[in-house]
Amino acid sequence: MTQPLYRALIGVLLILSAMAGTACSDRESAEIKLELWTISLRPTFTDYMERLIESFEAEHPGVRVVWVDVPFSAVDRKLIAAAAANRAPDVVNLSDMMFARFAGAGAFLELSSVLEDDPEERYHTGALAVGRLGDGLYALPWYLTTQARIVNEGLLRDRETDPASIAADWPTLRRQAAEYHARTGGLLFTQPLGEDSQLPVMMLADGIVPFRTDADNRLRADLTRPEIVEWIRDWVDLYRSGAMPRQAATNGFEHLIEVFQEERVAVLNTGANFLGRVKGVSPRVYDRTEVSEPIVGALGRAHIAVMPICVSARTRHPEMAARLAWYLTSPENQLDFCRLAPILPSTPASLEDDFFAGPTTEEIEQGIEKIGIARAIVTDSLAEGVAFTPALECWPTLRRSFNEHIKRALLSDRPVERVLAEAERDWNRILDEADLARERAGSPPMGMDAIPRPEPVATPAPRVQSSTTDAPR
Repeated sequence: MTQPLYRALIGVLLILSAMAGTACSDRESAEIKLELWTISLRPTFTDYMERLIESFEAEHPGVRVVWVDVPFSAVDRKLIAAAAANRAPDVVNLSDMMFARFAGAGAFLELSSVLEDDPEERYHTGALAVGRLGDGLYALPWYLTTQARIVNEGLLRDRETDPASIAADWPTLRRQAAEYHARTGGLLFTQPLGEDSQLPVMMLADGIVPFRTDADNRLRADLTRPEIVEWIRDWVDLYRSGAMPRQAATNGFEHLIEVFQEERVAVLNTGANFLGRVKGVSPRVYDRTEVSEPIVGALGRAHIAVMPICVSARTRHPEMAARLAWYLTSPENQLDFCRLAPILPSTPASLEDDFFAGPTTEEIEQGIEKIGIARAIVTDSLAEGVAFTPALECWPTLRRSFNEHIKRALLSDRPVERVLAEAERDWNRILDEADLARERAGSPPMGMDAIPRPEPVATPAPRVQSSTTDAPR
């Protein structure tokens, strides 16, 4: 998002925070109408959503839910336009980064006072944390995704490498990649480093926080701290040595399937749904591939991507809108959703179902039992998983800035220290603009409470599963 667009976003949200009406000013007094926005669910999940809405309306006579599904690429623009027109949705589903962008400007209702039950008892702690800003709860977690370690064991054996030796933590795997490249000339793994860079999230997963606070307790960038310079340099040096594909600097997640199906890399850390794509484009690679626990940082915690669901700060029906959000994210409804899509629920109660214990009969019959195995493995990793996405409205802008700066380091011989000094200045400018917008909205400045800093845990023992099972679920 460009800075002018970012400032426009903040301006619109200031309008939203001052609105006296809600999304639907033409409501009839005899009917409560709630507008619900979701992201890219039509047409695949149309039947599922329509059944949910029909059931909710049956349980709440006099309530009508208007469902609007918005393409992912258009959510920002449409939500800004709707707020400016005084027609913001009552309930809206966003990605975790989108949520941070809007929540910091006061767009969403604090939910603690309108929820009928305790969210701490219902949702996964690491997922619920995404919706917290300071002491308030501004979103409920809907569905989740996390990663599994996907390994082409056949390729490793071809290059005289024991698949069992492949590390499950990034520092060790990085060292192994350098050794593997020196010995075989091949590439052990890849990650998006320059586009959709995963380095900021991986840094937090290693327990390294790229922020500090100043004398006024305001959040500042801390990218030039020696610990961070060394950490970034290790990744840049690995890439510059040729031990990672060129696309790692220039392409985002889309390059993963390309290099994996062509057997140019042997290891990926990605969503379990990736296996289905591999089988579709390269059955041979799928047959040579196994899945195991995710690769983690020094904290021993897998990163969780969360899709939150929020209530507008100016809905005329806060209690009913909160009930709708609560209903959509119930354990029963999330379980049904997970049966239709390669996602995970944010409710531990859903995970008690046998569906998450291993491959289903249908998956075995279709020859895709590895997808069921992956589902069971990532389910295990949720127990200690954390959403390493800071609850900062400017986080997407910070990420884009980081992408541009780190590309310069990856694709040239420019000193890492100089690149990070430039990135730090850029981050501080972005933080200043975000704090100024907060001040105008009457919100407190951003602080370290927005940065996920969980305690480390012991890395769990690998879950061993075979590609077949005698007890299909």
